[in-house]
Amino acid sequence: MADMISRGGRTSRSLGDNGLSNDELEKEHELEEIESGADFQALEKSKLRFLLPATIFFLVYYFALPVLVGFFGTNTDGTPGFMDTRLAPGLSIAYLFALSQFIMAWILAFIYLLAFAPKIDQMVHNIVEKITDRNTRRANEVQKKGGR
Repeated sequence: MADMISRGGRTSRSLGDNGLSNDELEKEHELEEIESGADFQALEKSKLRFLLPATIFFLVYYFALPVLVGFFGTNTDGTPGFMDTRLAPGLSIAYLFALSQFIMAWILAFIYLLAFAPKIDQMVHNIVEKITDRNTRRANEVQKKGGR
């Protein structure tokens, strides 16, 4: 039995060319079927529509501080530039902008949690429910065929 392999006390039968058992191949096929489904594609597009702009916005906002400080921190004659303008003793525009990055990260996190995550969770729940229903139907069909 060259095509039998023992794995942790269990024996897998009928290994394919890639070394996967029939059960593993069937699971892999089911995953590919799920990924190619319309619901999963809509989930991926929805994630991309939120995450890509949010990431770009955050990166631009994050790297704006060193760029602004580099160009507007100190004038060529050595006098303080726009970013070094004091709003209060020890509080410059650059320092305030740096602190605002923490606030912006929290705002993005709350937007994700309150607006986006529930929508995604519902989409995932619908996909899981469809798969569960399909697997239940398959199990019932197999059980009916075996009971005859």
